[in-house]
Amino acid sequence: MLAKSLDEKLARIHHDPSCEEFILADAKDADMAFGIAAPGVSHETGQRRTLQQYRELIRQNTEQGLIDIMLMSVSTNEVLTINERLFDRSRVTPAIRANDTTEIWLARGGVYSAQPSRPFRTALLDHGQTGRADSLPAERQHGADLGLYSVTFNNDTEHDARTLAAYREFCLEAEQKGFRHFLEVFDPNCPVNPIEDVGSFVNDHIVRALAGVAQRGRPLFLKMVYHGPAAMEELVNYDSSIVVGILGGSSGTTFDAFHQLWEAKKYGARVALYGRMINNSEHQPTFIKHLRYLADGQLSDAAEAVRSYHNELRGLGIAPLRRLEDDLQATNRFFDYSSGLTTKTSAKTSVRGLPSSEAAEVGPEIVVAGHICLDIVPEFPDHFSVASANTLIEAGKLKQIGPATQVTGGCVANTGLTLHQLGVRTSLMGKIGDDSFGRELLSILHETDSELAQGMIVAPGEHTSYSIVIMPPGVDRSFLHFPAANDTFHAADIPLDRLADAKIFHFGYPPLMQRFWEDGGIEMGTLLRNVKSRGLMTSLDMAMPDPDASAGQIDWNVWLERVLPHVDCFMPSLDEILFMLGSDPVTEPMPAGSDGQFPTLDRDALSQTADRLLALGTGMVVFKLGDQGLYLKTSSDADRISRGFYQDKSGVEEWVGRELHAPCFEVKVGSTNGAGDRTIAGFLAALARNAGPEEALEKAVAVGGMSVESSGSESHELSFQSIDQRIHAGWQRQAGLPGFAGR
Repeated sequence: MLAKSLDEKLARIHHDPSCEEFILADAKDADMAFGIAAPGVSHETGQRRTLQQYRELIRQNTEQGLIDIMLMSVSTNEVLTINERLFDRSRVTPAIRANDTTEIWLARGGVYSAQPSRPFRTALLDHGQTGRADSLPAERQHGADLGLYSVTFNNDTEHDARTLAAYREFCLEAEQKGFRHFLEVFDPNCPVNPIEDVGSFVNDHIVRALAGVAQRGRPLFLKMVYHGPAAMEELVNYDSSIVVGILGGSSGTTFDAFHQLWEAKKYGARVALYGRMINNSEHQPTFIKHLRYLADGQLSDAAEAVRSYHNELRGLGIAPLRRLEDDLQATNRFFDYSSGLTTKTSAKTSVRGLPSSEAAEVGPEIVVAGHICLDIVPEFPDHFSVASANTLIEAGKLKQIGPATQVTGGCVANTGLTLHQLGVRTSLMGKIGDDSFGRELLSILHETDSELAQGMIVAPGEHTSYSIVIMPPGVDRSFLHFPAANDTFHAADIPLDRLADAKIFHFGYPPLMQRFWEDGGIEMGTLLRNVKSRGLMTSLDMAMPDPDASAGQIDWNVWLERVLPHVDCFMPSLDEILFMLGSDPVTEPMPAGSDGQFPTLDRDALSQTADRLLALGTGMVVFKLGDQGLYLKTSSDADRISRGFYQDKSGVEEWVGRELHAPCFEVKVGSTNGAGDRTIAGFLAALARNAGPEEALEKAVAVGGMSVESSGSESHELSFQSIDQRIHAGWQRQAGLPGFAGR
C-alpha cells in the first residue's frame, strides 16, 4: 500500500506550522444529506447522475492523485475501499462521514435544517473499517481509518451539552478502535439565543471543547466555515498544534471557490474540503487541478486561476456554465449544508485582478421579506364560460373542473425567486407552519436552490398560508385566502444584522399580515425606519385586503401617513391604492363583456393619485396597471431621491421629478398568476444593476411579459441577456397611454 500524502503533509505541518503544505479533500458524502439529488446534475446530459455515475467520478478524482482525502458515505466506502481496493494503489486517504446530524437531513420536503441540530449517527465505525459489525482488530485496516465528525452549537445549554456528550462518546469509541477523525464545526443552524459574532462564538467553542480532550482523542484537523481573516488568524495564532481547515460550502462562481482557498490559506488555513463546488463544476479533474495550483502556490491569484480554468475548458471543448466575466464575480453563499446565518466578516470582498469598481459585495443584494403562501390553482376546461364562473359556488351543486397545480405564492416567493432567476443575490425571509403545505413550500424552494429555504421560519404548531386561485378562461382572477403564519410574522422575525451588505429591502403584502396592519402602521413604519438606518433602499408592495374583513375596515390613510416616509419606492397596484385612499376611480366604467383587463386610464388622475402618495413622504411611486404596464412618478426633491437610493448608486439625478409610462410587451397569455410580483422583481433587479428609470421600467414589463407567457409551474429561464436579445430582435410593445410620448 502506498504511503499517504495526508500523513506526510500533516507531519510537515506539525514540524513547521509556517510551511506551505496544504491538504485538499473532495467531499463525495452528500448521499448522507441530500439523498437522490446528491450526485448532482451531469454537465454533459443535463440529467441527474445516478449513484453509479457518482462513484465513477470518485474513481476518476482519486486516480488523478491531486487530492489528499476522499470523503464518502459508509456504503460507498464499502464498494470502493473494501471491495474494489481502490485506495491500495493511491496516495489518497479514504474517509467516511462518521455522523449525520439533523441539519444535514435535506430530504425534499423536509424541515429538519430549520430546527436546532441534534446529534445522530447512522454510520458504524466497524462498517467503515471492515464492512462488518463484528470486526476483529486485525481487520480494521481493510477499510477507512479516518472519518469526519460534525458538531453544531446553537447557543442553548441543553442542545449544546447533548452535542458535546455525543462527541465524547464518539471520541472514546474511535480511540478504542484505532479510528482517526477530523472535526467539522458548522455555524449555528438555528440558534436558540442570539449570537452577535458567529466567528468568535465558534472559535471559543472549538477551543473550550478540545481543551478537555487528550492528544490521542483529538481530531487530526478542523473543518469549519471561513469567517474571514481576523477569525482565522485568531484561531491559528492561539494554538499552533490545531490544524485549521475550511469547508467550501454551496456552489457559487469559480472565483468564489478559488478566492476562498487563496485567502484562507493566506491567513493560516492548511486544509480545504470542497464538495458541491467540485461536484457542480464543468469538469471536475480540471477544477481540482486549479484548486491544487492555488493550494501549492503555482498560481497566486484567484482571478488568474479562473481565467486559466476557462482556457482549459475551451481546450477540452467544454462550454462553461457562466461567461468568464460572470465567473470572475464574487457572490453570496452560505458556507455549510444548512445554516441560514450570515457571519460577521468584512463588508466587502476584494476581487483580485478586477477593477475596484467591479468588486462584488458580500451578502445578498436584495432581501425580500413578508408574505408567502402556497397557491393551489385548479385548471378550468376551455368550455367553462363567464356565466359558469359567476355561478361557480352554488349550494348543493357539483362543478367538475380539471387537475390543480401547487406553486409558490406571495411576494417572498414570487418576487424573490424571480430575482434569483435573474442572477441577483437574494435572501428570502418569511414564515410558514410545520404542516404539509409548509413542507411543500420548502421543497419547492430547495428544488430551486437549497440556500433559498434557509431564511424561512418554520413555526411549530402553526398553519402555512395558502390561496385557492380561481382563474376560469376569460375571467379575472379571484382568490380564497388563508393568512395563517403570515398573521404572526412580525418585525422581530427579521434579523437586521443579515441586511448588512444588501442594497434593497423589499417587503410585500402587509394588508395580509395582521401584525403589520392592526396597529395602524406603527410596526411597519418602525421596521422600515430601522432598515433605512442601515443604508438600504426600501421598497413596499401592497395587496388588496378583504373589504369585509378586519383589514379592510382600518383607516388606510392613517397607515400610509405612518409608513410612506420610510418607503423609498412604493409599488402598489392601482386598484389596491384606490381602495386604501378611498379615491374615485381613475378609469372609465368597465365595458360589458370585459375579460377583466383595465380599460383606458387617465393620465391626470394617475398623476394626482401619485402626488398624494409623494406628499406623504415616499420617494417614488410605481403603479402596476395590469395589461397596460407600469406608471412611474418620482419626487422632484433631489435630496429625497438621493436619500432613497442605496450607497454607490450612480445616475441618481436621472430619477428626480420623472413621470413615465411603460406599456406591456405583446405576449400570448398563459397565466397571470404572480405576474405583478415578477414585474416588481424585474424593476428591482434593474435598480440593483444601476439602471436608470427608462431601463428599469422596460426590464420590469419585459420580465412580467415573459412570466405571463408561462403557465402552471413552468417558467421561462430569465436573464437580462435573454431579455435584451428578445427586445433587440423586435419584441413588439402595446400602445402607450394617452399623454405619454414613447415609453
